[in-house]
This record gives sequence, structure tokens and C-alpha cells, in this order.
Amino acid sequence: MFGMLLVTAHAENESHQQVDSTLYAYYRWCNNNIRDTAVLSKADTLFRLSGEKHDIRMQAVALSVKADHYYFNNDLDSLKTWIPRVQDFARKHNQLKYYYFTWSRLILYYTKQAQYTLAQYELEQYMSQAEKDNYKPATADAYKQLGHIYRTRGLKEASVEYYRKAIDFMIQNGLDKFQLSNLYSELATMLMDLRRYPEAAEAIEKGKACIPLPEYIWSLKIKEVLLLLQTDQIAKAKALFEEIKAGHGGYLTDINLTEIQLAIYKSSHEYTKALATIERLIGLFGNEGYAESYFYYIYKTRADAYAALGNFGPAYEDLQHFIDLYHKRVNDDNEKTLGEFATLLDVNRLNVEKAELHQQAQEERLHRTQLGTIGLACILLLAAVFIAVMLRMNRHLARAKRAAEESNRMKGIFIRNITHEINTPLNSIVGFAELAAASDDADAAERQSYIGIIQENSGYLQKLVDDVLYVAGLESSETPPVMGPTEINECCLECIQKVSQYSPRAADIRFVPACEKFHLHTSRVLISKAITEMLRNAVHFAADGDITLAYTLDGGNRRITFTVTDSGPGIPASEAEHIFGRFVKLDTFSQGLGLGLTVCRLIASALDGTIKLDTDYSGGARFVLSIPLR
Repeated sequence: MFGMLLVTAHAENESHQQVDSTLYAYYRWCNNNIRDTAVLSKADTLFRLSGEKHDIRMQAVALSVKADHYYFNNDLDSLKTWIPRVQDFARKHNQLKYYYFTWSRLILYYTKQAQYTLAQYELEQYMSQAEKDNYKPATADAYKQLGHIYRTRGLKEASVEYYRKAIDFMIQNGLDKFQLSNLYSELATMLMDLRRYPEAAEAIEKGKACIPLPEYIWSLKIKEVLLLLQTDQIAKAKALFEEIKAGHGGYLTDINLTEIQLAIYKSSHEYTKALATIERLIGLFGNEGYAESYFYYIYKTRADAYAALGNFGPAYEDLQHFIDLYHKRVNDDNEKTLGEFATLLDVNRLNVEKAELHQQAQEERLHRTQLGTIGLACILLLAAVFIAVMLRMNRHLARAKRAAEESNRMKGIFIRNITHEINTPLNSIVGFAELAAASDDADAAERQSYIGIIQENSGYLQKLVDDVLYVAGLESSETPPVMGPTEINECCLECIQKVSQYSPRAADIRFVPACEKFHLHTSRVLISKAITEMLRNAVHFAADGDITLAYTLDGGNRRITFTVTDSGPGIPASEAEHIFGRFVKLDTFSQGLGLGLTVCRLIASALDGTIKLDTDYSGGARFVLSIPLR
């Protein structure tokens, strides 16, 4: 149970450390006569003598002995009153072991009295404080005790969770391994109740691997018998039980062995033997002083055995007795729980009253100092207002400066790009125009090729101007786009046709529509522009690869999604957002101003949609434009 390890360490380790013999003699007397009222005066003497010898730890022990006395005599009021005294001393002198030991006594008292709500309330605060103090032994014990409480309340999954937490925490932090085998045993029980038999078997084997003493093996073997019975391995269970009976050496009680014998008879349908075993088990419980409400479940087991043998009269009586005991137990638990909630409400009420009194005292102190600070507050307020105004002005100036610097930077980039991009086609136009004019002897085909080059570069030059004006128009326009019915398949084919005017590669673009015809209420102009720019981008970078234009409909989210996929060199995921900026070109030597994707992003925003690079696609580049269905 919770706290027993602390008692063991508390009782045994004192003699192995440098403790004065007189102090140790007082301690041993108190520990051996813990219920005797003389312990209180002896503990006071131990505390005084320890102080004279400057032994802080033994002073903490002396205070803890008094807490133990109240605990073992079920004196709850004195225990609750004494715990803060011990904790104040322990925290002041860095004796956290005793800080948590005395607190654990209160939690263990509630658990022993089946007041699980109060125990859990205290335990949650205990664990929270242990985590703040980073005191790992207390955290491990808290996990373990929460597992016990959830088990008793029938919350098996929660019990498994906290048993596992306790085990993992103890292993990770190298804490006391004497508890590990018992924890694995409790975990195996819960897993069997949940029919998670492979996990239960694993827990039993892990428990066997870490038993600190040979006698610890028997409780795990008992669990192994139960697991074999639940998995219909009755012969193995019987053989193992015989081994346990022959070798346990008194480490298992008659009740333990009789309960396992009963489980074997039930599983092997030996109901006559089961009835005899039940009678013996009831007698054993009675001899130990247990009330019927403790072993009420045995009457349900006996009723099942009678029913299996056809003795329905006794079966009915036992079943009725089981139901009566169960109802009594439930009613008692409910009354106890209501009492616990009432206690918690009283505790919370007292805490609220204490907080209110504290607040009143603070308000009085505040009122006394208020008059003297009004003048200073006014001065500080004026200073704060002045500083705030200055800071605000500085922020505005800083933003304006950054905006101006960004504007200058963008202007520089724009001028460099536009100069380079315009100069190239202009040189081509001028050069080939001169060739066309000077080549009197050129044949018609050659002259026509010159004219074609001039037209191509004129078109490219026109597109540069159009892109710049288009971006400026989109950014400055406050007028919503003109909407109308648009046939999507027709729109997509027009975009492919438009791109083909600039590149023969456009003829290879594959179009994959979601349906034969689909009408959408949107801006045909903007949709066409966005799709065209995405296609131009794909044609530009996938000179010899495949290009696919497709769209899909998402009725659930009321969206249409266009994708343009190419098998070109692709775009790094780290550039997924950067490429939508103005004048951004990953290849500085490639043709263009770097405004195509910027236009697409502005159009998507105008249509309440989005455009992004699909970073999961690795076969090239895939751009995804998604807009709402209207």
C-alpha cells in the first residue's frame, strides 16, 4: 500500500546511518509502541535532544513519529492538524522525504477507510506538488496509489494506465525496485480483467524478471494460474497450482490458496467440489473477521454452482443474498461518497473564506497606502503616457522607414528586372528588323523567320508590360470581380489554346476534367488568367516533360480545385512560399519578371481561394488552386 515503503525505510535505515545511540533508542521505542499515548511525550523529547545534537533529520523523524501515532490510532483531526507542522519544518530544512511521508499518511488513511474521493483529491494535490519539487519517489508512489484507487472503483483502463506510469517512472529514474514485481502483478490482474491476455502474460514475465527476493515469486505464480484458467489451459493451471502448494513455504495464506482452488474447480466444471471449497472459503473469511459485505461476490459464485447442478432453490437464495449484499454495499459506498463530497465542499468553503479574509486584509493595507501613492501614480501616469506616445511615434516612424526601404528595394529589383527583360526583346526586335530591312537578297522564308522572331519578342515585351500593369491593377482595385456563369471545361481548353500561341509545347498539355460539363458562378476573366499563368509556368520549366491540367470537385467542402502538374526539375519545399513573391525567380538566368505566380496568388485572394505548391509531390512541380463553389 501507499506509504509502506516510506515506513520501511523510516524504520530500518536509521540504524545504518550515523545516528546517535540515545536518539536511536528513543526512535525504536516510539516505533515499537506507536499506539501508546506516551509516544507523544517521547517524540517531543526526541525532537529536543535531536536539536541539541544538531541532527535535523532526526528532528524530522520525531515529528513524523507523532503523525504515525495519530494515523495508527485513527485520530483524523489530530493527523490533519499535525501534518502542516511537519511539512513546514521539513520544507524549511530540506527534508522532503518526511514532508511527503506525513502527507502520504493522510492519503493512506482515506484509502484504508474506503474514502476514495477524498483520497484521490489529496493524491492529485500530492502529485502536483511532487512534480513541482521534482521529488521522484513521491511521484512514483502517487501513480501507484492512483492505480489502486481506480482499480477499486472499477475503472480498469485508468488503473492500467497508472500502473504502467508507476512502473515506467520507477525504471526510468532508478527508484526502489522492491515494488516493481508487485506492480507487475497488479497490472497483470487488471489486464486479465480486460481480457488482454498477451499483455497480462508479458507483465507476469517482467515481474518474474525483477523479483527482489525468492518469496516474491508466489504472488506472480498465482496470477499465472489465473491467466492459464482464463485462456482455457486448465491442465497447465492445475499442474502449476500443485507446484505452488508444495513450494510456497507459508508465504501464501489459506485464503489465497482456497480462492485459486475454487477458480480451478469453476473452470473445470467440478461444481460439487466448488461448493465444498466455497463453504471452506466462507469459513476462512469468517475466522479472519471479515464482514459478509467484503466477500459478497462468493454468494454469486455459489449460486452459479448450484444452478449448474440443477439445484435452483439454493441458487435463487444465494443469488438473492448476493443482490441484497451488493445493494447494501452500493448504498454504503454512495453514502460514504456523499459524505466525502460534503467534506470537500466544506474544505473548499473554508478555503474560500480564508481567501476572502486574506483579500480583505490586503484591501485594508492597500487603502492605507493609497493616499500616499496617488501623487506618485499621477506622475508615473503622465510619464507613461509620454513614453507611450513617443514609443507609438517611434513605431510609426520605424514602420514608415521599413516601408520606404522595402519600397526602394522593390523599386530597385523592379528596375533591374524590367531593364534586363525589356532590353533583351528590344535588342532582338531592333536587330532582326535591321536584318530584314538590309537583306535585299534574302528570300521570303528567311525574311519571314525574321518577322516571326520580331513578333515573338514583341509579344513577350507586351506580356511584360501587361503583367506589371495587371499586378498594379489587382493591388489597387477595390472593386469586387465581376461574377458570372462559367463553363469550366471550355475555360480550361481556352487557356491551353492561349498558351499554345506562345509555345508549341502547349499542344502536349493533357486535360483531365472531373466531369463532361460543369458550370461555376465566378469571374471567368480571373480564372482564365490564373490557369494560363500556371500553364505558362509549367511549359517554361518542363520543356521536355509531361504537363497535366486537371480539376476536382469537393462537394462536402463546397470547393473546386485546379491542379497543374509538370515533370520538370521541381521546386524545393523550402521555397514553397517564397516563389509567390514579386520578382522572385529561382533561376536568375531564366526569362521573365517573376510575376506569374504573384498574379495567381492575387487572383486566388480576390476569389476567396488559395494557391499553393504541393510539397508532397516529388515527380516535378504541382500547383494547386482552390476556390469556393458559389
